[in-house]
Amino acid sequence: MNKRYLYALVASSLIGLQTLKAEHVNINDTIKTYNIDEVVITSSTKETNDLRLLPGAVSILSPQAIAARQIDALKDISAFVPNLYMPDYGSKMTSAIYIRGIGARSSGQSIGLYVDNVPYLDKSAFDFELNDIQRIEILRGPQGTLYGRNAMGGIVNIYTLSPFTYQGTKISMSMGNYGTAKAKVSQYSKLSENVGISVNGYYDRNDGFFINEYDNSKADKEESAGGRFKLDWHITDKLMAQYTFNYDYVTQKAFPYGQYDPATGTVQPIRINDPSSYWRRTLNNSLYLEWKTDRFTLSSTTAYQYLKDDMKMDQDYTELSIFTLNQKQKQYAWSEELAIKSNTKSNYQWSFGAYGFYNSLNTDGPVVFKKDGLSGILQKAFDDMLANNPKAPKLTVLGDESNQIYFPGNFDTPTHGFAAFHQSTYNNLFIDGLSITAGIRLDYEKAELTYHSAVDSMKIGVQMGPMNITLPVNTVMDGNISQDFLQVLPKVSLRYQCTPGTFTYVSVAKGYKTGGYNVQMFGDLVQAEAQYELQSKFMPDGAKKPGEVKDVASYKPEHSWNYEAGIRSELIKGRLSSELTLFYMDIRDIQLTSFAENGSGRLITNGGKANSYGVEVSLRSRITEGLTADLNYGFTHASFRDYVFTDKNEQGKIVETDCKDNYIPYTPRHTVSLGVQYTKLLHNKPIDQFTASAQFTGAGKIFWTEKNDISQPFYGLLNAKVGVRKGIVNLNLWSRNITNTDYQAFYFESFNRSFIQKGKPFQIGGEITVAF
Repeated sequence: MNKRYLYALVASSLIGLQTLKAEHVNINDTIKTYNIDEVVITSSTKETNDLRLLPGAVSILSPQAIAARQIDALKDISAFVPNLYMPDYGSKMTSAIYIRGIGARSSGQSIGLYVDNVPYLDKSAFDFELNDIQRIEILRGPQGTLYGRNAMGGIVNIYTLSPFTYQGTKISMSMGNYGTAKAKVSQYSKLSENVGISVNGYYDRNDGFFINEYDNSKADKEESAGGRFKLDWHITDKLMAQYTFNYDYVTQKAFPYGQYDPATGTVQPIRINDPSSYWRRTLNNSLYLEWKTDRFTLSSTTAYQYLKDDMKMDQDYTELSIFTLNQKQKQYAWSEELAIKSNTKSNYQWSFGAYGFYNSLNTDGPVVFKKDGLSGILQKAFDDMLANNPKAPKLTVLGDESNQIYFPGNFDTPTHGFAAFHQSTYNNLFIDGLSITAGIRLDYEKAELTYHSAVDSMKIGVQMGPMNITLPVNTVMDGNISQDFLQVLPKVSLRYQCTPGTFTYVSVAKGYKTGGYNVQMFGDLVQAEAQYELQSKFMPDGAKKPGEVKDVASYKPEHSWNYEAGIRSELIKGRLSSELTLFYMDIRDIQLTSFAENGSGRLITNGGKANSYGVEVSLRSRITEGLTADLNYGFTHASFRDYVFTDKNEQGKIVETDCKDNYIPYTPRHTVSLGVQYTKLLHNKPIDQFTASAQFTGAGKIFWTEKNDISQPFYGLLNAKVGVRKGIVNLNLWSRNITNTDYQAFYFESFNRSFIQKGKPFQIGGEITVAF
């Protein structure tokens, strides 16, 4: 094991913490030498390899890197990690992450997120403020052996600061254009040699970046606040406990989409007439216990999570009154993980564990069709029915007194699961430097759906010759369905360390993403059922019964086999390190998102087979004293093998498109980042320290549709930050998207119309931090 590298990694983290603290007693505090007898760094409580020698693709962001890159949320790490893309669009609920062509726009996550060893079970809570982070680890490729469900593309591990690692008080305030304002305060203290506590909080707001020209208001104004409390208790030399409480609040206007003309490539101004907003509360409690002996480490992670949100969406995204959605979610979840792993210096290392969770989610999502929707969509459906039945009576869709039709929908989707896992690593196998890691996980999950959907306040006017009558429509859909998923997730890796600073590896792993239910398309299902009931009454020969709910509302799991080879090396001792990774993924039953037949909800379907292959390169260099640079590049070729896309044309006819060899949408073909950081300590000068950093990130080409007819070309963003420190005070000037690059952050289609959200424009501001 290359201990020198481990020492440097820890020292750099400690230097980052000292930079946060900015002690004014001695200007050289930020470059102290730390004598460490032994350091063991692992990526989790259950990993049998240390992070330096992990046989897989790993990226680490230290406190210094997080601050220099202006990483305030997970969306800010896009492109800083090769082949990772997390678009910033819609609202904080839409937090899709894509790694190597694997991602999820609407269904459950394909990338796992852990914060202080606690799993986040729903990506609706992925977008939150990153406050006082000790490090972020991103493990690319399937991690199902140790992490199970929904770690098909990789894992993001976030670790927050501990009061045993850092003590002090920090206050910061930042302001910028577009009404941007942020305040943070934190306190880290050791109450005794064995007990430490930390408390921090934040407030963040902006006035929005886009104008809704319908009422000349900001379309995406945002406000958030939250805090964290942590108690660390070293009960004995071998036993420790950590309790963490997090609370987060978000309210924002949302979904600033403008209509897009593919023929001219122009985006019309945002003109949304119905409320579009998002409101969220999240609460997380966790208790971590660790008992460490000379032979093993036993750990327990118990967590409770609560989420409540309210999303209002003008689903036609225009000034027309077609239809709206008001979706409210209420979620609470418990999880428990027990893990035991070896803690010896022998060649053989082992890990065993068990995991269980229960996730209760209630979704109340009524759809309201308004006047333009009645005449333009619902009435058209009945007119199409009559076109094929000229002898049938004329049917006219009628709403309530406000000329609206209400489609209530309430859905309980509880899930629970259990897993058992094991991993072994044997070092110096046959020859020095050769090791093998093998693991397996048995993962069981049960998903249920209890649904209630109906047609409310809808009437049908029936004209038969001179007679006109009005009939109420009382279609109701109630039921309960369930699915069971049982998976075996193996992984095998070989690693050969040819020199203390260089090793190569190969690995094979199975990836798995769970199936689920399409609750957002029940409005479409109940419409189809209502049409069938009316057809049965007035034109029975043409009545076509809709598909069964269990077949239409559910989708299957997604699977993959991942093959990976890589090398990590310190090319120039103390100056230049590098990583190179090659990967190939064989994907089955890929989950894709489209709009339902009548356009009133999103539909998740399984799209056959796909493959993804590519390369990832990382270079990190210390050019001179105080000057460092890093380069990260990822290439992904993710394409379908046998997928047929089904859609309706403008005449309402079903059209099939063979998408074989087309690129998987929402996945950048290239991601790149280039960062430079400079730090200069000054002696006997008016200031104690000068820092400057600049980062270029790029992503593209991104195809937005399965047909590959709409795309975002490669684009780049330039951010920069410059600052000075005097004693306990830091002053920084920051900027984002300096070149004011015009790009598409998101694209989708609805009712044969195209819509786009633009990326955020040039931003600039200042920050002051006081640490003592």
